[in-house]
This record gives sequence, C-alpha cells and structure tokens, in this order.
Amino acid sequence: MSIKVAILTRPDFRSPRILAEALKHQVAEAGSEAKVFYDIEVLGRLNSYSETGRVSKFHFWLRKKIVNYFKDKRLIRDLKRFDAVVISECCPNGFWKRLYNVEKLKKILKVPVLFYEVYYLGNAPSQIKKLQQANEPLIERYDWHLAVSATTEIRGTPGKGWSCIGLDLSFSGLKPIAKNKFIALVDFVQPGFEKYREEQLSVLSELGIEVVVLEGSYSLTEIRKVYHNACIFFIQTFEAFGLPIAECLACGVQIFTASSAWPMSWRLDANPQVHSESNLPEIFTVYNSREDLKNKIIQTKKDYVLSETPFKVFNSFIQHYPHFYYGNVREVKDVLQRIEQRRFN
Repeated sequence: MSIKVAILTRPDFRSPRILAEALKHQVAEAGSEAKVFYDIEVLGRLNSYSETGRVSKFHFWLRKKIVNYFKDKRLIRDLKRFDAVVISECCPNGFWKRLYNVEKLKKILKVPVLFYEVYYLGNAPSQIKKLQQANEPLIERYDWHLAVSATTEIRGTPGKGWSCIGLDLSFSGLKPIAKNKFIALVDFVQPGFEKYREEQLSVLSELGIEVVVLEGSYSLTEIRKVYHNACIFFIQTFEAFGLPIAECLACGVQIFTASSAWPMSWRLDANPQVHSESNLPEIFTVYNSREDLKNKIIQTKKDYVLSETPFKVFNSFIQHYPHFYYGNVREVKDVLQRIEQRRFN
C-alpha cells in the first residue's frame, strides 16, 4: 500500500504545525508518503466575500484574492496529486465556515479530507455546544478525524468517524538530559487564571529558586532549549491536551498543576467527566494551596537528582503514555487503508 497524503497546516510554530510534521513522520513509518503544505490560509481564500461573514472590507478581501491567485492555483494543482488531504488545525478553528471553506476544497479535489487535532471533537461537549450555538458545522464536516488522545473533556472509544493516532515526538530531538541546575519553568499567563501564576512566582521567589517565565514569542529551537534546561514546569489552566506538557515530559521535566482536572488528556480514570478531578501519575505534582505548593516544591527539589531524575520522569512518561511520544503506527496504517478503500463509516 502506497498512499500519498497532503497535510495542510499553519506556517507558524504552534501546535498544528508540530502535529502536521509528526504525522508526516508517522505516515512514512507506515510505509506511505506525506507532504506538509504550510498555507492553510488558502482555505479562507476559497470563500466568496459573502461567505467570509464580512469580517473585512471588500477591497482587502479582493486584494488577498488577487495577490495570492497564482500561488493558490499552484497549491490546489499540487493537492490534486494526493489521495487525501489532512487539515491540521486547532479546534474550533477547523469548523468555522468563515475561516476555512472545507466544503469547496472537497468539491474541487474530490478526495477525502480529514482533520487532525490533539482531541476529537466528539470528546469535547462544551466545544460542540459553542459550535452549535454559532450554527457552525460539526463532526460531519470531515470524512474522518484523527486525534492524539482518546480523552479530553470526556473519554471516547475510537471507531466510527475517528482514530486515535497519538503523537510522534521521537524524531524531534526531545529527550531527557542531565540538568545543570534546578530551574523552574512557568508557562505563559492565561487570562482569568492570573492568580495561580502570581502564587507560583511568589513561592518560587520566596524559596530562592531560579525561574524562567515564558513571555513573548520563541522559535521552535529556542522553546525546546528552554524545555531541556528546566526541571519542573508549572501549567496555568485547563489544557485539552497540552503539547508543552508532552514536550516537557519528553525532556524529563516534572509537571506542577493546581488541579488534577487541568491536564485533561492525561487523566487516567476510565470515565473522566467534564473538568473533573482525576488520577494522574507521579510525573504530575498536584497542589491545593500556597503552603502545599511551597512544601511540594521543597520536597521535589530535595529529591531531585540532576543526573537521574529527568530519565526517571521520561521513563514514567513512556510507561503511561507511549503513544504520546512514539505515536501509533498501527492506527495510522488503518487510516491509510481507509483512505485507499474510501471506507469512512
């Protein structure tokens, strides 16, 4: 079986691009061919002016159409050479009609169009509700869905309509290394959750622990260097999956969270509910107060062996979540067979 898959994603180094490049590697591991195209905006330019929802002025919309006309024509021509197109994008972005005209792409190409995100929309009832209220398309928009995790707000069983293919980080250079010193990493500020970040920074300052605070923007090389140097990482809010969590764990970084409900995809319960507290493995440290946070940082630093602990964290990560680092080639092969047979039910 040799299936050719086009993957359409954003050019910026965010979650969709990381997933797209990981999928390309997984498809190659499964014995087929994939190519990533970094111009998902072509889907927006497929919209007529009325279909954009009039979010921009007519002359601005027309200028974009004209300036990109030949580039878009070449891209569509290239996409026609593939057996399927996978759109790697965040949810709900991938379901907004005014943002991406997926329906027109399907009519032009006449090949299956799949969607790849860290989670499956069917496992996120709150997102479905928002899309329904906005009169946007839902799961039926795509021929098939690919997800990194089977758990988001709730847990679902892959089958009709979607596959759980995991995430392949094994080729990324993310791996545990001995640390030079004990460094804490604090994630970007999240609106509405500032008090947690302020508390984390206050406690870390009180304890005299060296801190790197994520602000502004980073290249992929820069942010992964930060992950490699860190020992503990503080998340700030609910994460549908949390690519930084996976990348930090791949580097042997312990995760601190104010709630076991925040890292949704990492909950181990068989039937987790929306935003419910749950069981997490020992590579997550859950604290419930300022004093508890302080004590757990002290204990973690005391127990932390710079030359050994990162490897223990990584091994535990792989033990509990192998498909979040190596991907799931077996499921990718099944998806490729579905594409070959046009079997999407």
